[in-house]
Amino acid sequence: MAQLDRPVVPGHLLDALEADQRAAVLSRDVATAAGAMLDVIEALPAFSSQVQVRSQWLGLVRGLLALMGDATSDQIEIRMLAAIARTAFAARETTAGLAAAEHALNRAIEAGDLAAQVSIRASRLPFLAIPSPVEAARDARMLDAAVAQLGKQTEPGLREAEVALARVAWYGAAGELERMRGELAGLGRLSLPRTEGLAFIAYASQSALAQLFLRSHQRAQAAHALIEAARLADGEDAQAELANLQVVISAIAMQAGDFGAAVAHAHSAVQAAAACPCQHAQPDPWLGFPIDISLTRTCGGAVQSLAEAVLHAQDIGDAQGFLIAASAMAAFYLADDRALEALDALTEAAEVARSLDDGDVAQTLRAEAEGLLGQLGILKR
Repeated sequence: MAQLDRPVVPGHLLDALEADQRAAVLSRDVATAAGAMLDVIEALPAFSSQVQVRSQWLGLVRGLLALMGDATSDQIEIRMLAAIARTAFAARETTAGLAAAEHALNRAIEAGDLAAQVSIRASRLPFLAIPSPVEAARDARMLDAAVAQLGKQTEPGLREAEVALARVAWYGAAGELERMRGELAGLGRLSLPRTEGLAFIAYASQSALAQLFLRSHQRAQAAHALIEAARLADGEDAQAELANLQVVISAIAMQAGDFGAAVAHAHSAVQAAAACPCQHAQPDPWLGFPIDISLTRTCGGAVQSLAEAVLHAQDIGDAQGFLIAASAMAAFYLADDRALEALDALTEAAEVARSLDDGDVAQTLRAEAEGLLGQLGILKR
């Protein structure tokens, strides 16, 4: 059998590292180098913009594990599988991410690695929360049990924050707003190390705050949180995340009667989506609404995507999700120079909203329609 060559680390990856990290990933000891590469991957924020870099490092780790063969430790293998899952989630490939997380979890259970079990369960819970609530409820219970069992062994810092974010996403999906609020408050009190991953924790926290405020009918506070989350996403060149934040901001602008701002944010959303490399749709689990326009490239395409979100929100009885999607759909109609269709969409949505639990939704949509009707003669095109 031909001897495998050690993979060469590209210069652009090495250039991004500190001297001690560079020395570790280039170590002659293959296990040391693999562990150091996994350290690099695990420190990267889980934004869509980091998928390519994460994938490049994962390719190198795979090559090193192939060199080690049967000498590969359980810990290294489990860490690699968990990193694959997180990379798939960042790439918005939910099915692949859940499959990789299940594989990693099974190996962690076999190896008796409780800390890894906590981390893996925390990483996948947000992506089960909305599409698979029964499975998510079970996972949430098992995560809590594992955290309790781990006890004082829990590593303070990023793992603790990851667990908190998982609970935040689950509470948001389950409609447990007070528990969500408490978890966000606890997350804010954590003393976290100054690493690259902090940017994602801040982004997810602000997105979750926006969801919490919107579901609590606090529109102004939600707008501030969304703008901060958008600033963080833009700073990380996370275009998929930015696109959907802009969608929700456009919806709030519609509700405030600022149709010019709504159109501007709709155009910004499409511009961000056009720059997004993702090939799969995946609603943001912290933003918590059934919305993802990252695959669209035009305002018309976004209208279609949001129409599907409106129907989905109606099906699951998500009144605020319905309001956000319907308001945003009207904003994208306006951005596509289809003002009369925007008016029709708002009027129809207001009628449908009568079947929802939240009576404010129909009233808000009617107010948007009335405001737009008054503006139709002076809308800039």
